[in-house]
Amino acid sequence: MPWRCASPPANKSGTFDLNVSRDREVGQSLKKLTRNQLQGDGGVHRFAVRVGDSGLAFHPTGALDAGIDGFIELRDPETGEVKAQYIAAQLKTVQKLAEDNGETFSFRVDERDLEYWLNANTPVILVVVNPETELVCWKSIQSYFQDLDRKRSRKVVFVRHEDELTPQTVGKLVALVAGFARPGVVTPAMRVDEELETNLLRASFPHRLNIATIEGNASEVREALKRRIERPPIDWIVDGDRLVTFRDLDDPLFEDACDQGSIDLIETLDWAEADGEASKRLFVRLLGLCLGERVCERLVFDRARKYYFFKGNPQRRGRRDFTFTDARGEGKRTVVSQHGLNKGKTAASYLRHAAFVPRFLELDGEWHLAVEPTYHFTRDGFEESAYASDYLKKIKEIERNSNVRGHLRMWRALLTERGDMLRSEYPFLSFEALEPLTHQYGVPDDLWSDREDPEMSKARKAGQRELDL
Repeated sequence: MPWRCASPPANKSGTFDLNVSRDREVGQSLKKLTRNQLQGDGGVHRFAVRVGDSGLAFHPTGALDAGIDGFIELRDPETGEVKAQYIAAQLKTVQKLAEDNGETFSFRVDERDLEYWLNANTPVILVVVNPETELVCWKSIQSYFQDLDRKRSRKVVFVRHEDELTPQTVGKLVALVAGFARPGVVTPAMRVDEELETNLLRASFPHRLNIATIEGNASEVREALKRRIERPPIDWIVDGDRLVTFRDLDDPLFEDACDQGSIDLIETLDWAEADGEASKRLFVRLLGLCLGERVCERLVFDRARKYYFFKGNPQRRGRRDFTFTDARGEGKRTVVSQHGLNKGKTAASYLRHAAFVPRFLELDGEWHLAVEPTYHFTRDGFEESAYASDYLKKIKEIERNSNVRGHLRMWRALLTERGDMLRSEYPFLSFEALEPLTHQYGVPDDLWSDREDPEMSKARKAGQRELDL
């Protein structure tokens, strides 16, 4: 059989066009840039710019990308110091965010990618970039997928206001490295100003106080006052044979309680420092009694536990709310709440009362009140619960920093409250909130929370809901 070759295709004129097959060959060998490649490069660029704006450095892996698009190197934004400490980043550039409701969106990762990232010996973050909105959000792979349910679903849920990459989130990246750091390895400090709240309130009191001689003891003074008024004030002390108070001893209330001819006006701090620590203890006692007089309408003092707690509200079966306004705006906190059910399921099994332990301190020549928030537990609003210690222990186990800050904010508002048309202000002791302290080195909360056992984290959140913390 004779050898035959295939004929090239004919064109419309009937002649053969040899360029057709050549064009096909050239077309098959041309290099192309796909839309996905261009989109991915754009996402890397946006991420690199955002990292640079945060004072860090980003090193792309380039063509050798096998599941990691680059590495963030930690850097001190002020000194420029770097110490070869890295975070691996895998970027996903998407035109449309899945399950987007304005606050959260999701991204499902590939199973092989997930296993690859979880086997890394350095922190790995998943970064989702949305070119249309310029949104750049990230999650720590190792931290997020500690939860087995999340690992099975392979779905990452991003929260916009928590996960967006900004200069303020640099501390979270430092926390990731700290979680992987070897003993002795120190991560570079992130010089981000952070406000530290204090539990101190500056105390103000009259510059002078009144002293008079008495013939009896404190009990006899109290009885003399009760003969004048049903509920006499408690803001006075007996020091030896002298009655000491900020109140005017010329008032008829004290006519039978002290020698009116011996009344003397002296400098408060001179008296407080006259006998060293002994007189300071007396002064602290006087301030404590003035505090009790100031808050007696709302609070009760527990002598055994040495703290104040909110009274219940009989009209609401004990429940009480406290509404206030401070520098942050309006606030509201439930200060007496009901929990559980009694055996007959007719009422709460116990009430929780907001409480605080007071402590007066002298710092740099000024007196302050230290406020230590805690809780008091009663069976019916009056009698202490037999399980108070157990309830308090449980709260301390699940309470977070935000809970304590909210509790402290409420006490600060109450103790610095001024008088108005409905309530006269106590004249002998007042408090002033101190400005927050500024610290150059921020401490990221995620450094602690991300290392918490997932089951413990779930239990903590469930307990906070149960106890309305």
